[in-house]
Amino acid sequence: MSEAKVDANVGTSGNTGGKEPASEVSRPAARATVRSAGATHPGYRREQNEDAFWGDESRGIWVVADGLGGHHAGEIASQTVVEEIQRSSATDRHYEQALRRAHALLAGEETNSTAMGTTAVVVAEDGNYFHIYWVGDSRAYLWTPPATDADNQDDTKTPHGTLKQLTIDHSYVQMLVDSGAINQEEAASHPNRHVITRCIGGSANPTLEIDRASFAWNPGQKLLLCSDGLSNDVGLEEICQILANTPDNQRASELLVAAALDAGGRDNITVQVINSPDSATANNENLNSRTLPQPLASRQLFSSPGTLVARIATLAIIFSLGIYAAWQLLNG
Repeated sequence: MSEAKVDANVGTSGNTGGKEPASEVSRPAARATVRSAGATHPGYRREQNEDAFWGDESRGIWVVADGLGGHHAGEIASQTVVEEIQRSSATDRHYEQALRRAHALLAGEETNSTAMGTTAVVVAEDGNYFHIYWVGDSRAYLWTPPATDADNQDDTKTPHGTLKQLTIDHSYVQMLVDSGAINQEEAASHPNRHVITRCIGGSANPTLEIDRASFAWNPGQKLLLCSDGLSNDVGLEEICQILANTPDNQRASELLVAAALDAGGRDNITVQVINSPDSATANNENLNSRTLPQPLASRQLFSSPGTLVARIATLAIIFSLGIYAAWQLLNG
């Protein structure tokens, strides 16, 4: 596995992290007290890193955002989301409102020549529960160690534990999967797999739709937040192996990024790894969300006839962003 240098930041009560490049990997003195860590890399085909991430353990809040648009527009968009989440974490903790503020700010900054948007996945902890808010195809996964997943017999189980995807992508290929047109294996190699159907930003999309789900922690579990630079190129079994064999979350973050680089590094790559709290106890509520996300096929994509034209325009803009990103990928 390659050992390319990555930017790494850790959110603790004394260091709230961020996205600023680091000349060396950030390593707090007291590793045993750090529950979370993250890392990012622009990949091998992009000049800019349009991803952003941030976390603060003392407030129990973490975010990963994947910017769209190119020419610094995506970088501005993802950083705007991070800044609004930071602001909300220090005041009202209304994270859906923070995402809507970011959406309004980005729509106001957009010009005819510059479209900007971003995905986002946010985790907010509430005791032994955590809430996920997301838009787009940045993901949250829950890893359960093999010693505690004996009853799980589904296809996400590996010798190194179980990795459950907790978020449902807002993407074109996910819509095809939900409709039965293609399966998950076909989705992984579909030429339009980078096209998303929702993003934060976009003046043609006045109403931002945010999905939310809530789960209970179990002991020994880890949350993984990531941009699609990881999830598109690194398989579940390899991710499980890294999480199982690397108790240090900073090192695990770096190894996950390195795995994506080994797979080609075709996109920006960002990850955060978060341990369950020490107070977590065995809880059968886990993976039975108190507010389950609905499959795309059952969602009302167009809630009223009056919004149809606006939604079509939004999807057209997002599709254009996806095509532009694909062009950048092929020609970068």
